[in-house]
Amino acid sequence: MKNKIGIDIGGTTIKGALFGANNEIVRECSRPTHGKAGREEIFSMLFSVIEGLESPDTPIGISSAGDIDPVAGRCVYATDNLMGWTGAEIAKTVSDRFGVPCVADNDAVCALKGELYFYPDCKNATMLTFGTGVGGASLVNGEILRGKRFNAGRWGHIVLYPDGRICSCGRRGCAEAYLSATALTARGRERIPALESCKQLFGLYEAGNAEAAELLREFGKELNLLLCDIRTAVAPDLILLGGGVMQSRDTVTELIGEQADVAFARLGSRAGVYGAVALLGDI
Repeated sequence: MKNKIGIDIGGTTIKGALFGANNEIVRECSRPTHGKAGREEIFSMLFSVIEGLESPDTPIGISSAGDIDPVAGRCVYATDNLMGWTGAEIAKTVSDRFGVPCVADNDAVCALKGELYFYPDCKNATMLTFGTGVGGASLVNGEILRGKRFNAGRWGHIVLYPDGRICSCGRRGCAEAYLSATALTARGRERIPALESCKQLFGLYEAGNAEAAELLREFGKELNLLLCDIRTAVAPDLILLGGGVMQSRDTVTELIGEQADVAFARLGSRAGVYGAVALLGDI
């Protein structure tokens, strides 16, 4: 395999990795997404990451938040976590600028493809990513779920509570409005005004803080609601939990209980770049 580049565009950070001939990471680069600043700034940060990998004439696979048309490499829809990203011609823009083949797909789809390296025989699996938003993708009978069926696996926007909290998509009560790092931090500040991050919230829980404990017990119940909805809809053999919120694995397991069909992502924050490279196939 010749060198390939994998890029993961998240709501907060754009991560990139250069993969060498043996599928090992040779070099990494990251930049803030500046997702609220609009499409031009997101592309500017994306270009900066690619240039930072210092590998011209290298095919590029891109994992991006939002609903991505994998054939056209276009963002069909994105929430305001990536302002103005709806309609962005991701693959074409990157290919035109760098003169190399480029493909793009949804970030949760890429994370799922990356993680399935460890489960080569699994044909029914769902990946959930908990970061700035909540991403989701499902493999059903060996095929990625796409189109209108079960909302194409966009599990972050399944409604947990009708008339609940406002979500970044504009609707109310979505899982993302309760389970993302953004939502957890905002909810935490309602009880702990000085709270700075989701990571700090988990730290306070582990230190015995009562307000943090109450909120994260609610988080555990809401996460279990989402897991039950997914099981009812697509009956996966395996549900993978990834993203920054899931770094506190022991605490999350304590909150939701041991579940035989639930596992934590092994690739951590690199799942998206590994999956993005997998998109390139034999290119």
